[in-house]
Amino acid sequence: MSPQILSIILSVIMFLIVLALLRFYFLPEKYAVIWLVAAVAAIVLSVFPGILDAISGFFGISQPVNLLFVAGFFIVLLLLMQLSLELARTRDELRKVVQQVALELEEKSEHNCK
Repeated sequence: MSPQILSIILSVIMFLIVLALLRFYFLPEKYAVIWLVAAVAAIVLSVFPGILDAISGFFGISQPVNLLFVAGFFIVLLLLMQLSLELARTRDELRKVVQQVALELEEKSEHNCK
């Protein structure tokens, strides 16, 4: 099996897995966007490998595989930023809920003491 056929098969499998995770609500839409874009890009680059050569030549990168590593690193950084923002948002929401529950419990205990 040629490397191009293998990469096409793996890219399509990745795309189908992301779609299945979306369909069964295991992966929220906001996280799936980057994965779907990466899967479509992998399919396009697998079907048309000359695109990778042209893009790497445009940026002056001597080996096209190095461009893949840079792109993969960039995608991972985007995912980390997205997850960090989500974590910060969740932390703020949790703090607000805990404060609200604490106030309600305090009001309830003051009402029971009277």
